[in-house]
Amino acid sequence: MTPAGRVVGALSLIAAAVIPLATSNTYYLFIAMLIGISIVVTTGLNILAGASGQVSLGQAGLYALGAYASAILTTRLGLGFWTGLPAAIALGAAVGVALALASLRVSGPYLAMVTIAFGIIVEHGLIEWDGLTKGFGGIANIPRPRLGLLELTLPLYYYVVALAVVVSLLLARNLQRSPWGRALVAVRDSEIAAESVGLNPYWVRTVAFTLSAAFAGAGGCLYAHLAGFVSPDSFTMQTSILFLLIVLFGGLGRVTGPVVGSIVLIVLPELLHRFSDYRLVMYGGLLLGSIYFLPQGVVGALASRALAWRRSRTPYDRLAEGGPIVPPQTPLFARSATDLPRSVLGDSSAPRTLVAKNLEMRFGGLVALADANLTLASQAVHGLIGPNGAGKTTLLNILSGYYQPTTGSVRIDQRPLNGLPAHGIARAGIARTFQTTQLFESMTVADNVRVGLAGEATGGIVGALLGLPTGRRERDLRAEAIGLLAFVGYEGDPDELARNLPFGVKRLVEIARAIARRPAALLLDEPAAGLAQAEIERLAKLIARIRDTGMAVLLVGHHVDLVMGISDQVTVLNYGRRIAVGTPAEVQRDPAVIEAYLGQVGRAEAASSGRPARPAEREIILDVQDMAVAYDRMEVVSDVGLQVRRGELVVVIGANGSGKTTTLKTIAGLLAPRRGTIAFEGRDVAGRPAHWIARHGVALVPEGRMVFPELSVLDNLRLGAYGRRDATVGTDLERALARFPVLRERKAQPAGTLSGGEQQMLAIARGLMARPRLLLLDEPSLGLAPRLVAEVWAALATLRDEGLTLLVVEQMAEVALETADRGYVLEHGRIVLAGAAGDLLRDERVARAYLGRARGRPLAPESRDIS
Repeated sequence: MTPAGRVVGALSLIAAAVIPLATSNTYYLFIAMLIGISIVVTTGLNILAGASGQVSLGQAGLYALGAYASAILTTRLGLGFWTGLPAAIALGAAVGVALALASLRVSGPYLAMVTIAFGIIVEHGLIEWDGLTKGFGGIANIPRPRLGLLELTLPLYYYVVALAVVVSLLLARNLQRSPWGRALVAVRDSEIAAESVGLNPYWVRTVAFTLSAAFAGAGGCLYAHLAGFVSPDSFTMQTSILFLLIVLFGGLGRVTGPVVGSIVLIVLPELLHRFSDYRLVMYGGLLLGSIYFLPQGVVGALASRALAWRRSRTPYDRLAEGGPIVPPQTPLFARSATDLPRSVLGDSSAPRTLVAKNLEMRFGGLVALADANLTLASQAVHGLIGPNGAGKTTLLNILSGYYQPTTGSVRIDQRPLNGLPAHGIARAGIARTFQTTQLFESMTVADNVRVGLAGEATGGIVGALLGLPTGRRERDLRAEAIGLLAFVGYEGDPDELARNLPFGVKRLVEIARAIARRPAALLLDEPAAGLAQAEIERLAKLIARIRDTGMAVLLVGHHVDLVMGISDQVTVLNYGRRIAVGTPAEVQRDPAVIEAYLGQVGRAEAASSGRPARPAEREIILDVQDMAVAYDRMEVVSDVGLQVRRGELVVVIGANGSGKTTTLKTIAGLLAPRRGTIAFEGRDVAGRPAHWIARHGVALVPEGRMVFPELSVLDNLRLGAYGRRDATVGTDLERALARFPVLRERKAQPAGTLSGGEQQMLAIARGLMARPRLLLLDEPSLGLAPRLVAEVWAALATLRDEGLTLLVVEQMAEVALETADRGYVLEHGRIVLAGAAGDLLRDERVARAYLGRARGRPLAPESRDIS
């Protein structure tokens, strides 16, 4: 907490403490205590909804159980408040466990429906179980708490409630700062990634639900002894909605969010008591308004502004972490990296081997993998390549536990892994990265790595709540995380949120998190996708350093130079079957491999050879001048200017994080420029919404394809023509299927089941269905095999020759420039080179800066001395 935050907290405590001394009005005291009880209950709900991401609308039912439990114990059995309070907490926790085990198999709206049903059952149970609860009449004459012979009057009971508030907030703060708190957020942000570091999402969510229920039980007990009377009318669905609204308004996941939300939403109805009949309308309006204007809640919005202000005044200084000061624009994969911290090195004296035998994977009648065998030895890199849809990711998912094979076995040394879930596989010593990075986006970079370091060793939940030290101190974990980040070449701010990182830098953090597990085997799924050539060469050196620590590395990738340059052995898959295995040199000479994967790419040269130059006097269809784009206060694109003439294919190339995607998104209307103009066909479209721009002739094929996975191929194509009202949609649909025949074969399949290459074809075809006059494409080659790269660029060349205008952002500079008419080179958000594509292709400045090597000089396949 900042010094200012401590001052505010201290003043708030003092103000709360003097309320009974400042007024003898019991009404004011009653409202203040209602606020305190609400804080207790919603602090628990904040753990569930804010930390673990599970929305419960049954909190009023748990609140009721705590209230009735204490009421029955004190009125029927003559026990006191100090017995009723732990009983209410225990009952709430027990019911919470049972409810969690039954309901957490589902999530999202389904979980909300289950908890709604629970709340309704409790409410009706209180009405119908007349013998125990006295039905509609409720339980009256609930006694005030006593301390010995002293009965706690309302002013004295106020301090009991205030103590409960302080304790609940301290418990929540301790939890948030502990490995358990990070585990909760990890499961919320990415369940898949959480399992990859050894966390069991089901268990983590069950713990969150149990804690939430325990807090609700405590709040119910406090309420019963405040009101002196409980009835079913106090615990309706409206109460659950109020609790959820308090959490959302105050700030999901913010410890002090329930304080702000409770004060506003308990006091506001009292101020507007004349309009009590419209309370639900007011709640609904406030909920909609807070979500629209304050999506992070009041506390979240204030915290974000305070963080931005502090960073603007005190830039990150790496000296404080024991390392060198680095400039803000740090190159990806720093050329000098430290050694791996000793504390995360595996036991090299006991090498471990991962063996997969006779694996087969069937999805219904489709055989995705057949008779697959693989051995990963310690201190070696094994490459896995193959065309799109060959079964590479399927094999990775089997090895890491996300798929269970139809037949076959996987073991590490003599330990069988069949049947283990993904988190069990991770605990056995297998770590992985993902083709599409899976970071915990709302966490800082350092906390992402700390989750990997702690893994399943989160310690006891009671110790986390009490703030007791775990086996490894938080400061030590941070130091190890900083060391791992330096090892992989990340030298930015470790306290930067992961969501703010460029695409390629996220891969660095993901690798750091994976090796933090100290795995016997590290599975890397397409780690070079989206990286420039110079960055890929540094990635090769990083993989070599990881190998030298004693880990076995499985490297899956389409970047053949990287795989052949670093691997000891290479396995090639095609159509789910192994077609070759051997050293890189042997695989490169294998005719089957040459035919299936390493065939001459051609790079659309046939499409571009002999093509006449485009006349310079063609109409300018897109004119961008002095465009600047910022994320918050950080300007990432500055004074960019480019032009595209009708019928041209223009490319924008540049290193990772140079601003290419930001430039394209701004032209498409997904981002608003800070300054500058964007003219399309003579009309300024800067600041126009994306849907307006799309309906006026500009279509975007986004990075990562972004198909609608649950819809069929045909429905995806039809959505591309959503803004059209003419009668030729069917004709264009047939033309798209003829242009990409594989889509005709798959037209009834869900788009999510297509291979990466097929999804890219679908994304392009969907863009064409809008009949655009300008087609924008973001990284169309990302993650594709060389043959498919050639097919995609040949298709783009054909579209250009048919008269379509294209602006393409591309990482693979050579293939882009060999096909394009003109090109622009971006560096750190600015245009540094522009000209005819052929001239840029021969410009050594481009080769050095973006291709990373002299043209035609790949990484040497036989070289191992690259570290």
